[in-house]
Amino acid sequence: MIARFSRWTLALLVALVAAGMSFGSASAAPSKPTPPNPSNTALTRSYKLEQDRLKVQDVRLNNAVKYAGKIDELIAKLKAKGQDTAALEQAVAAFRAEIAKARAEWQAASTTLAAHAGFDAAGKVTNADQARATLKDAHDHMEQTHSIARGAYEKLHAAIVAYRKAHREVKEPAAPPQP
Repeated sequence: MIARFSRWTLALLVALVAAGMSFGSASAAPSKPTPPNPSNTALTRSYKLEQDRLKVQDVRLNNAVKYAGKIDELIAKLKAKGQDTAALEQAVAAFRAEIAKARAEWQAASTTLAAHAGFDAAGKVTNADQARATLKDAHDHMEQTHSIARGAYEKLHAAIVAYRKAHREVKEPAAPPQP
């Protein structure tokens, strides 16, 4: 009876050790990676969108400078014909000044995104609070850029329309897309 009891105990002990070993190796196995935090994914996507928006706005500001050059060419042609272009000259000078302000806001947004506080070099979120602050700051600067540039276009266009009403033969150069 004691031999039987010993065999059962030994068999049970071996089974427990074997189960413990398999549990230990199973718990040591790599676990499934945790899914990314949805809010971090949204922040990463927003960061990428702001970078894309920055590139688009840069092109638009460069086109605004080219448009001012076209207006300068128009003014030169009108002066050659002996027309008074003082109003257009003032309008294009004001336009250039406003585009310079818009460029300063764009540069502030660019600097903010380049510092990428809260994001790593690949654009992944490292600190959600800093990432939100970075995105808000960049977004606010980009909104200011858009607002200033759009206002400048509207004022210049109004000045050209007023000049054309007084001088019907003058054609307005094709404007680039609005910011």
